[in-house]
Amino acid sequence: MRGRKPTPTSRKVLEGNPGKRALNDREPQPDAPSATPVSAPFDTPPAELLDYPHGAAEWTRIAPMMRRARQITEADRSALLALCIEWDRYLSAMAKVKKNMVVKAPSGYPMTNPYLSIATRALASCQKLWPELGLTPSSRSRVRTDGPGPDGDAFSEFDEQPVDVTH
Repeated sequence: MRGRKPTPTSRKVLEGNPGKRALNDREPQPDAPSATPVSAPFDTPPAELLDYPHGAAEWTRIAPMMRRARQITEADRSALLALCIEWDRYLSAMAKVKKNMVVKAPSGYPMTNPYLSIATRALASCQKLWPELGLTPSSRSRVRTDGPGPDGDAFSEFDEQPVDVTH
């Protein structure tokens, strides 16, 4: 994205809005972590995360919060899955780096642990995915949640027939 990141609406409310631009009153507000998880089929980590324990834990933490904030749908499943896998990769690599920051190269000379570059790339991937999913304050200020339509279906607005303008 070009330019400065937008200031989160909550921060504009606290600091004031000198430009008098309209505030995003429909910005998603994630719930505070609660002791009792809200169960929904989407909240359960998918089978693809069975081999990624940290990723499954991240899915369990993030998916209910994002669903309650109406910030995610089934369409975002693959992006959230990619984020959880990269987060697992980051934590696993950092655990190995933490044990030995410097290792011996095959030639015998000391070198930086190769897992550090894996962790760096995984974190860079996470940093690209967090804003896409609205997981940073500035990215949430660009998102509006309009909620479901009159019949309770979030996609009911697409059921209307398109207007023919080829007269």
